[in-house]
Amino acid sequence: MTIDEELERLLLSERDNDVRRYAYNAEINRYGLIAAGDLEGLKRDLDEQSKSHPKNFRRGVLSADNLNNEKYHAIIMTALVSRFCIEHGMDIAVSYTLSDIFIRKIDRASTPEQVHAIGDEVRLEYCTRMRDLSKRQVVSRYVVLAIDFIRTHIQEPLTVEQVATALSVNSSYLSKLFKKEMGKSISEYIRDSKIEIAEHMLRHLDDTSLQIANYLGFSSQSHFIQVFRKQTGMTPEEYRKKHYHKSWISEQDAKG
Repeated sequence: MTIDEELERLLLSERDNDVRRYAYNAEINRYGLIAAGDLEGLKRDLDEQSKSHPKNFRRGVLSADNLNNEKYHAIIMTALVSRFCIEHGMDIAVSYTLSDIFIRKIDRASTPEQVHAIGDEVRLEYCTRMRDLSKRQVVSRYVVLAIDFIRTHIQEPLTVEQVATALSVNSSYLSKLFKKEMGKSISEYIRDSKIEIAEHMLRHLDDTSLQIANYLGFSSQSHFIQVFRKQTGMTPEEYRKKHYHKSWISEQDAKG
């Protein structure tokens, strides 16, 4: 049987049995949570995933052996997570070495349950490291807490006063401290964080500008477009046309 014949046979089989794989957008969004260091969001996502598996869901068959099949999927996931994190600032050597450590653990696993547990460990470890990466240059406890609060509430229309109130600290004092340690104001950090997430969504997801604006707590679609254009020099749609599905992997391939 040729590759084309095998492909058509499997596609027909999946359609006939109403098999549904995880949505591509949901998978990419999970990698985005990890790369952004959104530990709380990732935990919520993994919890929702464990509760919402459709009865007819199954993974792609990479091996006739169930254990090997789970291992192969876990290894692919680990490789993709490592590259997403590199794209978002993790040191290449650290990311690849961490990936090697986890792949060896996956290889030694003796049950599918062990593989699943290691998979969750991979996601949480990378996500925690990406969260900590954003704090490396931070000295003050209040600035660390401010960054944590902003990242946890990034989908809300945040203000400096809201952040300061949440930390029970004077807004003027927090603003001066944040600017001194981070090199940008709290408002600029909030804006940059929202635009960074918006760029990720435009590169990898199909959400409209309105959906992204609502997701990130902008007052309106027009306000989101205005802020995005000022920050990137492009409208969201122009950015999507230029960068859609472009990742670190494709960029490196182009350079090679």
